[in-house]
Amino acid sequence: MTGNYYTLVGSLPYLPHFEKAEWLPISRLKLEQRLKMLAPEDAEELARAETLAAWQMTLAKPKTDAAMVARYREAMETTRQPALRDYLEYRLGLQTLVAALRRRKAGLPEPARGELWGMGPWVETILAHWHEPDFHLTVIHRWLPEARKHLDDRNALALERLLMNVVWQWLSRIAESHPFGFEAVFAFVFKWDILRAWLARDPAAAKTWFQELIKEVIHGR
Repeated sequence: MTGNYYTLVGSLPYLPHFEKAEWLPISRLKLEQRLKMLAPEDAEELARAETLAAWQMTLAKPKTDAAMVARYREAMETTRQPALRDYLEYRLGLQTLVAALRRRKAGLPEPARGELWGMGPWVETILAHWHEPDFHLTVIHRWLPEARKHLDDRNALALERLLMNVVWQWLSRIAESHPFGFEAVFAFVFKWDILRAWLARDPAAAKTWFQELIKEVIHGR
């Protein structure tokens, strides 16, 4: 296990809540420079986790559900940092819950037993309670009724805002419980990723962010 990252955490700027931010307070280039202070094994695990749980996955995303499940299982087996493993389990479990809601709303049948379709700790519960509105999981996931409503209303932006808030709160809690540990570092990275994704949906904010990025490149700050 690695130790604390006082210098690294201290070098990271304050991240405002994504709904209140007008631009990214640090570019990806600058963030990568800070992350060079990570121990090699922590940097490797974080990079691998980002390919699996980035808010908007790139072209490197697996082409099938089975491939995605295989990558997830590999990450669960190889990730040494317990908190990062917990985050991947939570984040991809949340993704599975939303996928199940969408599948059911579309009138598709429940996944067959043995079908590789979901990730996280709630797959069996979802299958066992497929015909219940919130899969018998409202006590754990209080956001599920609101997510269903947004799906019924076809309000994709409201649904994404809800999910981002749920994940943001999870990351804030883990960072507060380990303010100078690896947990605080990966929480910052994934919150930065949420903020970047949210700004990309707001043309005015995206323009402001781009202008700030140009200033940074020109003036080297």
